[in-house]
Amino acid sequence: MGFGRVLWTGIVGMIFLALTSWISFQFLDLTSSVTGGLIENLNVALAALGSLLPGPIGGILGVLAGLFLGLILVLVFPIHWCLMYRPDDVILLISIVLPWILACVLICAINAKSPGKAIRTSLAIGIGYLIIAFLLYFLLPLIPLIGPLIGGIIDGAVTGLTDLPYLLAVSTAILEGCLVGAVFGAFIGALKYKPTGGSGKQKPAKTKAKKDDYDEPTLDESHCTNCGAKLVPDNDFCTNCGMKL
Repeated sequence: MGFGRVLWTGIVGMIFLALTSWISFQFLDLTSSVTGGLIENLNVALAALGSLLPGPIGGILGVLAGLFLGLILVLVFPIHWCLMYRPDDVILLISIVLPWILACVLICAINAKSPGKAIRTSLAIGIGYLIIAFLLYFLLPLIPLIGPLIGGIIDGAVTGLTDLPYLLAVSTAILEGCLVGAVFGAFIGALKYKPTGGSGKQKPAKTKAKKDDYDEPTLDESHCTNCGAKLVPDNDFCTNCGMKL
């Protein structure tokens, strides 16, 4: 798999993760789950806010806002955090894990043709988002005046929600998510895997003509074919070697 193929796969997989994160945000109320019910029905509020704007612009903005917020929550909250702090909250675990599973399964169904390619495809999604998350963390503080303030707010908010610093939270959330997705993606790759040996064509086996255990001498121009001696007409045996004619 070349670099261009990996890049294309990673970008498409990242788009799939954003779309599947919106599913968790919209239908599983992801915001309520991660905040322990502190913020509820944010998805409904965004939909209502979008309906106040004229035309389809409001609906589009509502979907984009939900997609963006859902993706952030999926990339910030690690799976191990859900198991440690909310072991009984099955909906929360499903809300965090489901986007990764769906995204990896979809992109592997399109691209991967073996378990190995499926695992690499799933890891490409995580690596792509990990690069973006690190760039944002180090580049935002460079913005004049408001950069350090925004960076401090993000770091403080993530630490308050997950008890982990920003870099550790996003690193574990992304790596754990893409590894879980890679398991399901590898299963899809295994279903599509078609082993082939060599060129897939078998060469016809060469057959050799079988020789008789012995050749009976024949009369060839009155000479014995066994020893080459001249034969005497009407004799049943060679006078030189005694071979029967």
